[in-house]
Amino acid sequence: MECPILLTDKSKYYSVLTYISDMMKDTKIITSKSCPHCHGMNVIKYGKVKSNNAQIFYCKECKKRFVETIGTPFYRSKKNDELWRKYFENMWIGYNIRECSEMIGIAQTTAFFWRHKILGYFLKFFKRKKLDYEAEVLVKTYVQNSKKEKESAIENVNNKIFTLKLGEKFYFFFTKDKNGNIEFLPFDKYPLVRKTLKENLAIVFSNIKKVAIYGNNIITTYAKKSVEKVIRVPQDSELFFYAREMKEWISGFWGISFRYITNYLNWFRIYYINDGEYTNTRQYFYKTFRELINEKNYAM
Repeated sequence: MECPILLTDKSKYYSVLTYISDMMKDTKIITSKSCPHCHGMNVIKYGKVKSNNAQIFYCKECKKRFVETIGTPFYRSKKNDELWRKYFENMWIGYNIRECSEMIGIAQTTAFFWRHKILGYFLKFFKRKKLDYEAEVLVKTYVQNSKKEKESAIENVNNKIFTLKLGEKFYFFFTKDKNGNIEFLPFDKYPLVRKTLKENLAIVFSNIKKVAIYGNNIITTYAKKSVEKVIRVPQDSELFFYAREMKEWISGFWGISFRYITNYLNWFRIYYINDGEYTNTRQYFYKTFRELINEKNYAM
């Protein structure tokens, strides 16, 4: 997915954007001179924003104006780049919203929205590698726990958007391809419908000859209709380790709203591919600390 970014090394937030993007080893900053509205290339400079000195551009083709920070976490931000850098450093090592707010000197609501602006930016570059020939699939379910039903929408593998009510469940696939890449995929709503289940599995397994599945017997049964060989995921599969570590890391947040679940799943994925940096975060420390407390209470 091309993200319309016109930041260059002369831009105010460029160094911060580079710092954030460096955490994604398989991604590079996309610098585009095209218009984010019509994708036209006839773009010229058109002054600057007074509040943050951001460059304004004008498209001669669609006659629309836009700023250089469009498509980045800094869009419409009036804070300086140094604050953003400090915030990201603290966020990356796992300081919570309140701690980031106090250390940086911003409101807690601002700290919260900044976190998800950055995570949303990461998600823009999340490109699933198509499963080919052989794969492993771990099926997990997540419960919609947000009262804001309108904001709890999620898109499945068939590009269908579901708006879940409080308490409803949604299936996610965690997949491992033949090259060892582990990724997640929002699959479908619970309960599964026979017709759409077959269609959705055909999309996921279109190029698969052999698949190992764990987590749902119905999905395993229907997978046999579209894949030549279906087996159980081996006990020593990295998928089980990945899912266990991800669950423990997420538990360190003391609760995550379903409406942001894809942001956090991708956040952990970035940590994981960066040499398992999640083990150095405060969330992972909190998990270990709670385990020690539970063991002590149990011994007493």
